[in-house]
Amino acid sequence: MKITLEDGNRLLPKVTMDEKLFQDLCSPWKEALVVKLLGKNVGYNIMKDRLRNLWRLSGGFEIMDVDNGFYMVKCERLADREKIVSDGPWMLFDHYLAVARWTPDFASPHAKVEKTLVWIRFPGLNLVYYDESVLLGLASVVGTPVKVDTNTLKVERGRFARICVEIDLTLPVVGKVNVNGHWYKVQYEGLHIICGSCGCYGHHTRDCTQNSIQKNPTGKTAEQNGGRTENITEKTVPVTDQNKEKIHSQVEESGNINEAHGE
Repeated sequence: MKITLEDGNRLLPKVTMDEKLFQDLCSPWKEALVVKLLGKNVGYNIMKDRLRNLWRLSGGFEIMDVDNGFYMVKCERLADREKIVSDGPWMLFDHYLAVARWTPDFASPHAKVEKTLVWIRFPGLNLVYYDESVLLGLASVVGTPVKVDTNTLKVERGRFARICVEIDLTLPVVGKVNVNGHWYKVQYEGLHIICGSCGCYGHHTRDCTQNSIQKNPTGKTAEQNGGRTENITEKTVPVTDQNKEKIHSQVEESGNINEAHGE
């Protein structure tokens, strides 16, 4: 381990570890997972109890609360670890539980959840499109398609098509898609806060840092711009039903849904 000073300033010490020592320190955490409940903070005991009921693992697991709402999870069995990673999306208190494999560069004070699995809906979608390859293709305009809901595949429910996708939370969400000349809304289960201005997840319109830029990107007044005002989005409408513990492969006619911008 080497200690140096930034520009010789004793108030700016720098510690550098050799590669072997660093790898030895990482070894106990290589099989760990990092989880965070998006949009909601809960206490340690509540989180552990709810995760136990949610995951129903064959072996034991331990969690450690770190900073910024993140938890480290270590499973006794590798199969349980893979189940947690592959069987999502998971939900607690009607909020998504983001799950990622631990990496050596993880630092909770600065970490952000940039991608997560979510369930999306295409309400009123023509039943002729209820084909797995077609639905995955439609979902690809929203994010990276993962799987189609079982009831959608069996065409047992016709109010909406339901697909699991991985979305980038740093980008505006897609609010609608045109299929053969007809526009269909895209609804997002469990994403409670979608900005009506920039279309991104995680903040309200009133708190959007892009508001002033988007309302007047050139510095011109409305008159100078031909009397036109331009917005990326029109509105964000939440639709709320009862809470769900887990959004899984079997659809329930419930859950929080956000209709994204672009309606």
